Amino acid sequence: MAIWKKALFPFQILFAGAVVLRKKLYATGVISRYVATIPTIVVGNLATGGTGKTPMVDFLLRYFSQKKELGVLSRGYGRKSKGFLAVRSTAPSSDVGDEPLMLAQKHPNVFVAVCESRPKGIVKMLAQKPSLEAIFLDDAFQHLALQPTFKILLTTYTRPWFSDALLPVGNLREPATAAQQADVVIVTKCPTSLDEETKNAYKAKLGIAPHQKLFFTNLEYGTHVRGAAEIPLDEFIKTPFVLLTGIANPSPLVEFLKRQGAEFTHLSYPDHHDFSKKEIASIKAMQQPILTTEKDAVRLATYTLAQCHTIEIGVGFLDKEGAFLELVQSAIEN
Repeated sequence: MAIWKKALFPFQILFAGAVVLRKKLYATGVISRYVATIPTIVVGNLATGGTGKTPMVDFLLRYFSQKKELGVLSRGYGRKSKGFLAVRSTAPSSDVGDEPLMLAQKHPNVFVAVCESRPKGIVKMLAQKPSLEAIFLDDAFQHLALQPTFKILLTTYTRPWFSDALLPVGNLREPATAAQQADVVIVTKCPTSLDEETKNAYKAKLGIAPHQKLFFTNLEYGTHVRGAAEIPLDEFIKTPFVLLTGIANPSPLVEFLKRQGAEFTHLSYPDHHDFSKKEIASIKAMQQPILTTEKDAVRLATYTLAQCHTIEIGVGFLDKEGAFLELVQSAIEN
């Protein structure tokens, strides 16, 4: 183990103590928890980011938003505003956050909102739209002020929580034992084919409890890119281009494009990156077509980038998709 990680152990102990104390205060009722009047479904993780929460929410909205009046509540990470805001599709990403804005643009019939306090956000959403039948919460597994109806917990195939450690030594926000609170566990970003032996090994290492269901998903990429026009991906990649990303882990997208035989220059920025005018000028100077993600595109919308195209990143279940959807539907109709 690296020396710098060993130096962080005292801070990890302090962090663990704070997490345990906070949980105990809620568990014993010293601090009360809010229970909404409609079903609330949390999509969260134990790690600090990059497990695919927003693509999972997007997947769920695709399936259920035509059947139910749904809402989505997020903190709105990276936004410059405070408090509760209903997300309009024309809002600046700096006001509402890139992921909520992306969801609002893709699902115009869904009420998307942002608020640091999930209970306050839910109360305001119901006041503005009493007809809501259920609310999905993007990243609220650690938000103990809310007692949700159903919890979906994500972990990545390449860095599952059993291979991680608590902050600040690792990336876990709370001990792995907290996973026992989930109703469903999903291993995301898996290889396309995964044998039963590997699945069973993950089930054992993750410590899946009898009351929990385990699923495995991979990333699916759009067959077309969208810009001024929609172009088949295999046509677009015939010309060298710039891949522009500001997401937690662009490696799967990079590897996918390489497998397609694409020739590109990758400009990688941190997750939720706020592009500067200087960076945009540098990108324009490259004078090549640009490919970016839908999430990045909402942050780039204020700039005029010629030949800018987006590729959709979605979720695909390796198997048992129907069983997963039945569980969520049961929670919505609770």
